[in-house]
Amino acid sequence: MLTLSFLLCIKAGLCQSSSSTKRQVTKLFKSSIGNGEWTICNQDNAFFKADTLRLYNNINYFYQLSSCCQFIQWKFFKEKSFVQSAVQICKEPASSTVVTPDDYYTVKYFSKGGVQYLFVLKEKSKAEIFQLIGLQEVQLANNNSTKIILLKRLISKSERPIVGSVH
Repeated sequence: MLTLSFLLCIKAGLCQSSSSTKRQVTKLFKSSIGNGEWTICNQDNAFFKADTLRLYNNINYFYQLSSCCQFIQWKFFKEKSFVQSAVQICKEPASSTVVTPDDYYTVKYFSKGGVQYLFVLKEKSKAEIFQLIGLQEVQLANNNSTKIILLKRLISKSERPIVGSVH
């Protein structure tokens, strides 16, 4: 059983140290500036309800390997800043929400007890805290792939944040 768990951990990419995972996530977010979005399935409002989120950097994953057709997208325009929008591809033509000043967010990283967290702040008032679980990569058709960032929602909106150093 331990061998199976170890192999699954290696295959899923979840055995990385938290500091290397933070560096990789920071690099992935930074590399997506002007080059695409991070897409999260929002079928049945899953983005707002689920405790675990999967962020995909290649929307083709959903065309090839998933039946999800409603999404939340994070489009980074600075290393630690993104705009959030809702997108649907269920009906033609595909559509997206219009971005307003309320859709801008800032990401900060902090650690506590060797665990890495993302602090997502909206206009200095509304915050969510996610634990950075790990990274995965899935192969797609035509030698394409998608990176997947796994986040666990810990605190949402007005709940008290975990105390830690924010960078």
